[in-house]
Amino acid sequence: MFGKQTRVGRSVFRIGIGAVLSIGCVMAGLWLLEMARAAALFGWSWGPQPNLEVVILRALVINALLLTMMMIRNLFTDFDVVTDRLRMKMYVANGYMLVISLFALIIKYFEGPVFRELEATVGLIGLTCVVTTAYSFYLLVQIYRNVQERLQHERELSDKFYLQLTTDNLTGIPGRVLFMEHLAASIETAQAKGARGAVLFFDLDDFKMFNDSLGHTFGDKVLMAVTNRITKQLTAGMRLYRLGGDEFALILEQDSSISDQAALTAERIFAAMKDKLHVEDQELFINLSLGISRFPEDGHDAQTLYRNAEMAMYHAKNAGRNQYQLYDAAMNARAAERLVLAGDLRKGLEREEFFLAYQPQVCLMTGRITGMEALIRWKHPERGLVSPAEFIPLAEETKLIIPIGEWVLRTACRQNKAWQDAGFPPVCVSVNLSACQFGQPNLVAMIKKILQETGLAPQYLNLEITESITMNNVERAIATMHEINDYGIGISIDDFGTGYSSLNYLKKFPIQTLKIDQSFVRDMTEEHHDVAIPTAIIAMAHSLKLKVIAEGVETEMQQQMLRERGCDEMQGYLISRPLPAPEFEELLHNLPAAEQLLAN
Repeated sequence: MFGKQTRVGRSVFRIGIGAVLSIGCVMAGLWLLEMARAAALFGWSWGPQPNLEVVILRALVINALLLTMMMIRNLFTDFDVVTDRLRMKMYVANGYMLVISLFALIIKYFEGPVFRELEATVGLIGLTCVVTTAYSFYLLVQIYRNVQERLQHERELSDKFYLQLTTDNLTGIPGRVLFMEHLAASIETAQAKGARGAVLFFDLDDFKMFNDSLGHTFGDKVLMAVTNRITKQLTAGMRLYRLGGDEFALILEQDSSISDQAALTAERIFAAMKDKLHVEDQELFINLSLGISRFPEDGHDAQTLYRNAEMAMYHAKNAGRNQYQLYDAAMNARAAERLVLAGDLRKGLEREEFFLAYQPQVCLMTGRITGMEALIRWKHPERGLVSPAEFIPLAEETKLIIPIGEWVLRTACRQNKAWQDAGFPPVCVSVNLSACQFGQPNLVAMIKKILQETGLAPQYLNLEITESITMNNVERAIATMHEINDYGIGISIDDFGTGYSSLNYLKKFPIQTLKIDQSFVRDMTEEHHDVAIPTAIIAMAHSLKLKVIAEGVETEMQQQMLRERGCDEMQGYLISRPLPAPEFEELLHNLPAAEQLLAN
């Protein structure tokens, strides 16, 4: 836009300068002719002073013709609306009339039969200028039509680009740009009327799984189905926006009780999503997390309301997903605290504030320690021990889990090798892998390098991954696990029973162990004999020739129930809490007594 304005200004400036020069040249020419006539220069047949009105009229015609030629030359120079051929036709027509006008003006200053005959001839020839003038008008009409067509084309392009900019191409609903415009307008209207408003921001839980496992085309169809489902739940005055990816937003306007209206709308959306979605002959259950910010309580401008609704949505995700959260000011404080903690997390790795705790895994039949799980702990210089549930999700969000995970793997392998060199019975150490680590293209190379550096044999390392990690990209996960297995490293599925893994895929996974999640073990008590799920997992794993380890064993009753059902190994506080390396070494020193106690 600025460039076009500059070009127009430049053309107008050139025309203005040309008009001044044109008038100056014509007037200078007339002055020279008058001076030459008065002085009878060159001995020519100069006549008496011609009629002033005739001279001025012809001078104006000449000036108009010159100005027209300059306008055709300058006005459209920077705009592709006049072809070279059309411009040349205008030059020829105007040039023809200009030559005749100049000649008719000049011969007015001379007298004699020859000049009078020339004047009569020019007069006759001048009659053709009527046709030439009409032709010039026709050419100007052509130029006008070209300009109109170009303006219409640019308007159509502008409308098209605006539509593309403001409308989501996939779903056909308004996009982010229009959302921010409408939100700002709604706030302005609410301020004028003394009304209130709200923003509902939500996205789909685990949507990445659909894209990775079933393809982006399938994921697009899921988004369209979700859009259609939610749009049907909207009442008058509500409008759904797609902000990008699987993120959506709603704007509400209400005279009073906006919190109740926003909560009611959120509940209506969740109720609609409880029913199955049918996409390509598949039945899907889609969950979502939703955040709500209100005007004027949570912000007075569009950007603040949007940011706070998004923050509330992430709190809904952290609280367990498939729910909604109203924004409150404490969320900002918690966000600021997390920002500080993220900075401390980065420094903690540099300052060696992390250490590993080892929890033994024992055979339920013999009581012998068969392995150990390495668990990271963080001793903050000011806050003391920070819960892994607090800093591990943060490390995953900030991608610090990659260097932290590498440090855990290297430290665990080095320590296990040191205990073997000290003469303790060799056992396997298990290390957890995060989704970020498992997705790294150099994962296997990094593991091999660490084993070579520490000297630990591959059979004494076991890697634990969760079900959800394997389902993000099944084929790639299988290929990676085969590569790990081929090097002699064991693989366990951690927290089994809490994810979404397919039993069909489970048969294809090159794994050796299933770990029963502690939530299933916890319910195995005298008062609550809920043992159906652990029993089924143990039976299924054994049918697939997999070893089973039960996590979170805390009572002898749980130990006995697991032993009766054929569970292979266990770990938990009944045996030992996770111990720092020096304390775990003491446990290894007392190994015979500990095994005897556990076997009974």
